[in-house]
Amino acid sequence: MVHHLPNRKMKIAVVALLFFTLFACSESRNEEFLFKSIPSEISDLNFINELKESANLSILYYLYFYNGGGVAIGDINNDGLQDIYLTGNQVANKLFLNKGNMVFEDITDKAGVAGLADWNTGVTMADINGDGYLDIYVCAVVGIHGFKGKNELFINNGDLTFSEEGKKYGLDFKNYSTMASFFDYDNDGDLDMYLLNHSVHTDNSYGPAAIRHERTEESGDKLLRNEGGNFIDVSQDAGIFGGANGYGLGLATADFNNDGFTDLYISNDFHEDDYYYVNNGDGTFTEQLKDKFSQVSRFSMGNDAVDINQDGFVDIVTLDMLPEDEKVLKSSMSDDPIYTHDLKIERLNYHPQYARNMLQINRGGEYFQEVALYSGVSATDWSWSPLFADFDLDGKQDLFISTGISRRPNDHDYINYISSEEVERQFNASNKLDQEALNKMPSGKVKNYIFKGEDQLKFIDQTGKWMVDQPNLSTGAAWADLDNDGDLDLVTNTINEPATLYRNDLNENSAYLKIKVNFMAPNTFGVGTKVITWHHGKMQMKQLFTSRGFQSSSEHLVHFGFGNSLQVDSLYVIWPDNTIEKKYDIAVNQTLELTPSEVRDKVDYLSIFPEPDTWFQKVDDLPGLNYKHQENRFIDFNRQKLIPYKISDRGPAVVVKDLYGNGSDDIFFGGAKSQPSRIFLQDGNGFVEKYYSEIAFDSLHEDVSAIIEDLNNDGINDLFVVSAGGEFTAGNEALKDRLLINDGKDFYRQELPSYRENGSVVKAHDYDKDGDIDLFIGGTAVSKDFGKIPKSVLLKNEVGTFKIIGNEVLENVGMVTDAVWTDFDGDSWVDLIVVGEWMSPRFFQNHEGILKDITGEILDQELTGLWQAIIPFDINGDGATDYLLGNWGLNSKFSSKESFPLKMYYADFDENGSTETIVAYEKDENYYTVAGLDELGSQMNFFKRKFTSYKDFAGKPLKELFDDEQLDHANLLIGEQLASGYLLNVKGKFKFESFDASLQVAPLTTFLKYDFNGDGKEEVMAGGNYFGVSPYHGRLGSLSGNTITSEGKIIEGNQLGLNFSQKAVRGLDIINFNGTHYVLVTFNNDKPDFYKLRQVNQSQK
Repeated sequence: MVHHLPNRKMKIAVVALLFFTLFACSESRNEEFLFKSIPSEISDLNFINELKESANLSILYYLYFYNGGGVAIGDINNDGLQDIYLTGNQVANKLFLNKGNMVFEDITDKAGVAGLADWNTGVTMADINGDGYLDIYVCAVVGIHGFKGKNELFINNGDLTFSEEGKKYGLDFKNYSTMASFFDYDNDGDLDMYLLNHSVHTDNSYGPAAIRHERTEESGDKLLRNEGGNFIDVSQDAGIFGGANGYGLGLATADFNNDGFTDLYISNDFHEDDYYYVNNGDGTFTEQLKDKFSQVSRFSMGNDAVDINQDGFVDIVTLDMLPEDEKVLKSSMSDDPIYTHDLKIERLNYHPQYARNMLQINRGGEYFQEVALYSGVSATDWSWSPLFADFDLDGKQDLFISTGISRRPNDHDYINYISSEEVERQFNASNKLDQEALNKMPSGKVKNYIFKGEDQLKFIDQTGKWMVDQPNLSTGAAWADLDNDGDLDLVTNTINEPATLYRNDLNENSAYLKIKVNFMAPNTFGVGTKVITWHHGKMQMKQLFTSRGFQSSSEHLVHFGFGNSLQVDSLYVIWPDNTIEKKYDIAVNQTLELTPSEVRDKVDYLSIFPEPDTWFQKVDDLPGLNYKHQENRFIDFNRQKLIPYKISDRGPAVVVKDLYGNGSDDIFFGGAKSQPSRIFLQDGNGFVEKYYSEIAFDSLHEDVSAIIEDLNNDGINDLFVVSAGGEFTAGNEALKDRLLINDGKDFYRQELPSYRENGSVVKAHDYDKDGDIDLFIGGTAVSKDFGKIPKSVLLKNEVGTFKIIGNEVLENVGMVTDAVWTDFDGDSWVDLIVVGEWMSPRFFQNHEGILKDITGEILDQELTGLWQAIIPFDINGDGATDYLLGNWGLNSKFSSKESFPLKMYYADFDENGSTETIVAYEKDENYYTVAGLDELGSQMNFFKRKFTSYKDFAGKPLKELFDDEQLDHANLLIGEQLASGYLLNVKGKFKFESFDASLQVAPLTTFLKYDFNGDGKEEVMAGGNYFGVSPYHGRLGSLSGNTITSEGKIIEGNQLGLNFSQKAVRGLDIINFNGTHYVLVTFNNDKPDFYKLRQVNQSQK
């Protein structure tokens, strides 16, 4: 727990150490750029947010000292030109009147809007009194560090002057305010307000998540209902949190579930979760973050919300501070240690949080799918304001991000300095070390980022191409069409440098449509209006809200780009009162002013956003099935700190089969270590657990795979269970697989040949055609010696007795995860395909009972990967069997590029008798370790001697960390392909094709083939997700469950009625219970789910 310092010294310097360890936070080429920076000498936009550190005020005392100011853009005098307001922390705010041609006039003094608060933050323009003129609301931090003032509301008098009337409207708060947003949350026609506040570190701000329920006046967020111009605090009754642990830095308003009511997304810094408030339509909200999101940013800063994948549902981006630059990355603290991470989730009840940007794709309002790593927008360093807009007018949303911090308080070397006992003692006794401490923090100047939106949820970094890549300290940012040329320009508020005006010089022949909304008073600007367009069959949807990004508000404008289209086919306007108008054949390249007709239809949201005809219906359970897989508490990284992921969490085994030949499906569930396996038999009323002593007392093993087959040809099905577990060293008795013979009443164990491996899979088939069932058992890893190739086993069944068949190639095939018996060459002898991690799919051709590796003859490329699953399936309907492959996916920090595969070196690098693995990825044609100095040094002591500071280590490529001899003598395993996909059968040879985005968002671990929709054709269900990685990687939990049709179409989970996100799928099975078909979904460390097949069951009635 962080302790409150008794004197003036609640310094962020000390807080940085404690918080980060326990709880975490060139112009000469201008003419080539899409955005040209207009110098203030030309634009007269003369504003500098000048910050000066003093003896009593700096980041050592106020943790948000460098958060900077905001920007608001709007037409204050209704002349058709957008004006600019900029806030200052230690300087006066300024208002600039747009004179045209990117020239501005400072009218601050005349307008009377400089403000009186000592420390201003966010700013919003909105017509609060409904007179048709934009007013200005300025937030301030008041009541700490001697800051005086209040939040100020400047009411527009209509003559370029304003009157401060915050008290009159009930909005003159003296809080620690970040920003505000005006919107109509109760649909009564006027604008209400959400006030986003932030906490400061005190004893009260640390502890369990439940702190959020105890309201704190100064730092708690507030929801204000507008009652005839008087704003009433309804936070408590509306269900809005307001605790001391709220560190609000981002605020997004949108109708996320398309029900006609405005919902909220709040970004919270530090240990507090973000908040996702769903509007109940009765004046209250329900916070649903844990239900809808698999994970969120850890130091969540600014956010923005817009529909980026053109499905009509609003998506979200939140920013954090993951650096792209290796030198900064390896010298900065970011994610929690694994113990702290688990403590916060399991005991303090926080949601999983990771220090990177998050891009959350809204799947029909049912759940959000996090894809930032896949999309290429996860790492933009210390980031403040994200702004989505179609900057190049191609019909896709692009993304601008403002960045930079004056000093980095999360620098490892700085924290080591400040954490020494002597420095801390002097530091707390006086301020004489303040400047030295500040000087220890490196500069955090960073280039702003801008990304071009592409198909398939991809973004391409255009920094240095669209915009100068000069390091700066940009905080608040806003967009507007400042020169009325149809494209959007940008303004950023910059610390200690002039505010930047970026003019969009798009010179391509691209079409736009600008929509200005004139609605009924008091919501004169039509805040909340939705506009939906269709052109060439593509939907675009925008909703009019202006507060976005960080501490800023953009123009009151709905803006679309249409590429080379000449007109918009149709346009729907959904007004704030949930009425609708439709227009057709709209010309592009115009500003369309929309005013509601007197007669309007009530909108039917289901006709515009129809609910999908789902294939599956989730049911709570099936009678009698009370199984839950429960992992024992074991952390593989304690034993080998540098392994890429755990190997102890690959269960449970599950088998659905008729055990006793009575025509009913029974279920075997495997257990984790210290958890016995369980068998449930189906009777007419449900499932009854059957006790078998040989199984009940067999709880030492980790059960990861199993089969139920008649293995001794007595007409009764038997049981074979594969053992595993990362805590068992090679040769341990607990790694013995188990053959359990069923005599019709009980099971008894039959001895197997002597082998003890950390297994992964068993696959059964009579491969030698001698009339009994043989077994292949894949080995996945060697505990405490990860990287060593385990042994796989081929067991030949000789009249119920198994013996190992020697096959050196198959025995040493690799780190196996799955296999399939399949006749891939069509010769009537069933062959074997094996897949695994750090290996290529391997094809073993069956030569009349002898398996021969012919991979090189039928695969057209090297395909080493982190393969997880395989299933035969004709994906293109040509009659030839193809093979679907589950891989690690493309939404993780593991990356592989052409000519630059993911690498893992395996050797005893420190020559102490035990091996290490060094995982490395490529960046700028150099390889860098995934692990940082702390991880490397904890496993290999020579690193601590070689690098005495993080600065010395950071940014050094692999070849400078290890000498050539060390790397040359190490075994090298590689991953050339991380995408999930399929092997397309082309005349008996196989070509790899990757799946589209929806199947790349997490590891794909299992498949199930069945006719799920009753159309007479089989489909394949895909499941996955994996959580056995360190917090640096985050949870790989975005895969919701998909089906792949025989035409190759991939259907998303929300269209099917599936949602596996936030759970790690280990098994998919069809179960027939009393004539009704269900999918049994088995998860690691959780209860199973059951989904009823709608169409199949209906067709059978």
